[in-house]
Amino acid sequence: MLNKNRHILLTPYSVFNHSSNLIKITTFAAIAKTFMGKNLKYAFIGVMSLWLASCSNNLNIQAPYKNITVVYGLLDQSDSAHYIRVNRAFEGIGNAYTIAKIYDSVYYPTNQITVQLYDVNSNKTINLTPDSTIPLPPGTFSYPKQMLYKTTAPLNVTDVYNLIVTNEKTHQQTTGSTALLSDVNFTTNIAFQSTFPMLFSTTSNSTIQWTTNPNTRIYQMTLRFYYSETISSVKTEKYIDWIFGSQTTASLAGGANMTYAYNGIQFLNIVKAYIPVNDSAKRTADSIRMIFTSGSDDLNTYIQLSQPSLGINQDIPTFSDVKNGIGIYTARHIQTITKPVSVITNDSLIFNPETVPLNFH
Repeated sequence: MLNKNRHILLTPYSVFNHSSNLIKITTFAAIAKTFMGKNLKYAFIGVMSLWLASCSNNLNIQAPYKNITVVYGLLDQSDSAHYIRVNRAFEGIGNAYTIAKIYDSVYYPTNQITVQLYDVNSNKTINLTPDSTIPLPPGTFSYPKQMLYKTTAPLNVTDVYNLIVTNEKTHQQTTGSTALLSDVNFTTNIAFQSTFPMLFSTTSNSTIQWTTNPNTRIYQMTLRFYYSETISSVKTEKYIDWIFGSQTTASLAGGANMTYAYNGIQFLNIVKAYIPVNDSAKRTADSIRMIFTSGSDDLNTYIQLSQPSLGINQDIPTFSDVKNGIGIYTARHIQTITKPVSVITNDSLIFNPETVPLNFH
């Protein structure tokens, strides 16, 4: 128990659905860390898995109290709603994890701060409004209510957007800036194929090929398999995700060729591993959706620095790309292509000895 020490607790960024079609971004996951220093417990929860370039982990814990604004935001022009999370870091005497459970210790009063996006290209200011409709899962911090700042204003992919968070009480501004990320150019022409390409061979692979974009560092693909399941005349739509490892490009100039390779045998193994055998269930294959996510250089840096330390030195550097605050404000972009399941894929699910117990028909 830390009873007489001064603590700083940085508040969490929750993973939520950004777009109105409720495509869950499964490439993001919450990660919790605890850093131990002299007289300091420093806890932080952030966004991971596809998803900040200055680094600093120096903190004078004997310095006078200073208000620290914590900001998290990932902009994507394809989202129908855009969210920025704004919290405050705090000092206190007592157990930091007890303080973190107190809502007022984590969030500013909504009348104390204003959150704005400034479109540098069009000289237009977008005001974000407080929104508490997305619950925070149980964890270290106060839940289920969380306060986010939201706008449904469309964003222009060619523009640069500055973030301005103003504390109306102290008049301090926390700022950041990001360009948006455009669609990648798929060179395999998947968009023009009638069904999703899937070769059922132990030696032949299907490929997804693309050309990298400027200012984009990291890429990740998820293949989402949709199927319907009927039990006692009740039909339910379900899906499983096949998540591929992220890939990074050596250059931010764009124009590099990159590839994901996969085959039908791997697909059948994923289906067998994640769909349980149920003798009373009748299943029908529907479609495969490619969810292709790209991220900025800052986002890739954040992910790399968030990896667990394997060495003796556990003092992992923190990352922030905002001014007069702590956090991450940058861009990521999601593209989706959905194709029906091909006849050969459907037949493989029905007749392959490994998947016959799953009752596809």
